[in-house]
Order: sequence, then C-alpha cells, then structure tokens
Amino acid sequence: MYNLRVHKEKILLTAGLLLSMLLLGVVDAALLEGWPMTEEAGDIAQLPETETPAQPQIREGTGTSIIPGQGVRRNDGPDILTTLVSRGFTFQDPPSGERIVLSRVITDGKTPVTSKVLLQDGDRAGVISWVQSPDVKRHYLSLKDLLHASFTTKVKDLIDETQRREGHPVRNLLTFFDAGLLPERVVFIRVRERLLEFHIAEGKADVMFDVIEELTQ
Repeated sequence: MYNLRVHKEKILLTAGLLLSMLLLGVVDAALLEGWPMTEEAGDIAQLPETETPAQPQIREGTGTSIIPGQGVRRNDGPDILTTLVSRGFTFQDPPSGERIVLSRVITDGKTPVTSKVLLQDGDRAGVISWVQSPDVKRHYLSLKDLLHASFTTKVKDLIDETQRREGHPVRNLLTFFDAGLLPERVVFIRVRERLLEFHIAEGKADVMFDVIEELTQ
C-alpha cells in the first residue's frame, strides 16, 4: 500500500512538472509570435492618451471666439471701407476745416484717427472717423467728459446709453444735435475695440444709421 501511494505521488509530481513546462512554452510562444494580450492586460499596459489641443469655440453672432483657459478673444468687426463701398459710398479726405471730435480727444500720438467724408451720388452724406485701440473704453470716457463740458444751450435729442443686444457685442451710444458745436447730427459708437464718430448730413439719417448698424454687428 505504501509503495502504491509513493508511486502515485511520483506520477502526479511528474505530470505537474510536464504541465508547468507546457505552460511556460505557451507563454514563450505568445511573447515571440506577438499573440494578442487579454483585454485585462491591455487595460493595464495602456499609456495615457495625448491631449488634443483645445480648439477655439465660436460663439455664434457675437463676433468673439472663446478659447478654453484663455478667455475671450476679440475681433475687429466688419471692414469699414469695404462696407462703405458695398453700400454705394465713395469717400474723400475731409477738408482742413472739418471738425473731428476724436482728433481733439486722442492726442497721444500713438493711436491714429482715420477720417473720411462720405459721398452718395456725389452728395455729402456725412463723415466717418474711427480709431482702433485696446484703450477705446478710456478714450470713450474722455470723449464724454469733453462733450458734456462743451454742450451749448442748443443741444437737443441727446441719447447716452449702453446697448446690450442679443447675439451682438455690447455697444455704447452717444448721439446729439448741437448747432452750437457742429452743424450736423453727431453719433459716437464704442464697440469691441473701435470707437467711431459719424456726422450725418440733413436728409441722410436713414442711410447713415443703416451703415452704423452694419458696422457694429
């Protein structure tokens, strides 16, 4: 009985060794031949994926793009001269006697003021002047201080407001008619990083306000 038990133990030991050798051979073959790893092993060995750089997200209708982690990127808005041409205007440089308020307000020598007399079918429609600067808010406040200190007793139709429009950038509007200062209605608009000045000739209010609306989208 004892010898039989010893014999069985030897058989089991031999079988165990053979099985172990067989399993080792299978593992070696898998490594050499590139057999696919199990799903669980693949999860463990997987490297972190490289992050895809964040793409700008365009907020429809605002004229701005939002970049994650970088805040709001401003843009310049519609091209002014291209818009005027598309509206059928021609333009020329203003005469030396033309009173441009922005030229009195912005005198730092760093921010150019561009001015054009607008003509429609050869007739004067008005004047447009503008500056492009990250400091337009400060310039706008200086403009308001100058005007409120300069208004005469003839000032009328004065509007000074901030306009918030759905799907459009915020704009600051200041408009008035003061024959003691200028012979035409004047409109100032601050939008994005632009500050615009308009003089509107008599009978041209509708067409000029259409231009103002398009340039401040």
